[in-house]
Amino acid sequence: MVKEIDVIKGFKEVFNIEPEYLIDTGGRFEICGNHTDHNHGLCLVANCSLRVKAAISKLDNKVEVLSKGYSKYTFSLDDLSKKEKEKHTTLSLNKGILFKLKELGYKIGGFRAYIESEIPDGSGVSSSAAMESLFGYIISYLYNEGKINPLTIAKVGQFSENNYFSKPCGLLDQVGTSFDSSNFIDFKDIDNPIIETLPFNLPVTLYLIKSLGNHSNLTPLYAAIPDGMYKVSNLLENKKYLRDVNDFDIFNKIDNLDIDEATKRKAKHFFIENENVKHAKEAILTNNLEEFFKAIRDSQESSFKNIENTYVKGEYIGSPQEIIDDANKFILNNGAIRIHGGGFKGTVLAFIKNDFTKEFDEYLKNKYESDRYFKVTISKKAVNFKKI
Repeated sequence: MVKEIDVIKGFKEVFNIEPEYLIDTGGRFEICGNHTDHNHGLCLVANCSLRVKAAISKLDNKVEVLSKGYSKYTFSLDDLSKKEKEKHTTLSLNKGILFKLKELGYKIGGFRAYIESEIPDGSGVSSSAAMESLFGYIISYLYNEGKINPLTIAKVGQFSENNYFSKPCGLLDQVGTSFDSSNFIDFKDIDNPIIETLPFNLPVTLYLIKSLGNHSNLTPLYAAIPDGMYKVSNLLENKKYLRDVNDFDIFNKIDNLDIDEATKRKAKHFFIENENVKHAKEAILTNNLEEFFKAIRDSQESSFKNIENTYVKGEYIGSPQEIIDDANKFILNNGAIRIHGGGFKGTVLAFIKNDFTKEFDEYLKNKYESDRYFKVTISKKAVNFKKI
């Protein structure tokens, strides 16, 4: 855990002055809604207790940032243009956010920031989106009285990641890092999604468990999921997205298509998972733990059987699916566990009854190295800002 005193000390060592403010933002959890956003489906996301923390101060017409473990960068507000050599850098994310906020009519200004992150490598909670929200909220609080709304912060972050950082992404991660608590998202209108913030009061503790390996060289596997869904929506009604297809008797319609079974299953997952999200949302609103567990288990089952993203074929050992299979034998009815995010490798997310955490802690301790699992919580606030 990064302490306030550490970021204040780091700021003073880098810039030789006292910081004026402290700010932090969190990563995001995908609670339910696996691979539905790209077809304008339903999702549940939440803000994460793993934080990105910064000490900051105002600065005239220039930005100076140092993140612990990385090189310091500086740029002038007189030139916020996109540059090829800056692609895939935090600098590019920062510039893109300032550019877009200015274009939208918000006041922008310079700042100094010293940043430390609690988000471990490979934890799967989107450190990039957390940084995007951090920069957006810095401008909001320093120059706009904290009045830039969370959806604007999220959209500006997505714009910067797509256009300046040069990585395609939807809006799910940015909503998770910009909005308080847990959120139901309906992406039917992708430019203006319906977002409903839900108080998450279920008596569970969350755990992230890392599989072996990483996401490199998995792009074709990821791309095959939305591509399969696009193919079915086009064949059914000449639509691009499954959300725009009439879903009456949808499974029979899909079964009657003259295509391979794997592609049919990918399309079926979209409709199944949307229902899982609805059930999980209702369970959160009514504090119905057993119904919530059922929705999470059903989500995992569809990811496993239909989009088949819980492990890479031929690489079961050390995979998310092996973690899930083994954990399920231990937790039984005391929790639910599912693939988290894109899948194939990466992390799994476990929801464990609070009165079973002692046993689960011991299980994890005996099963994995300490850097492969994290006990986490859903943050009530997406951003914390205060004057020192």
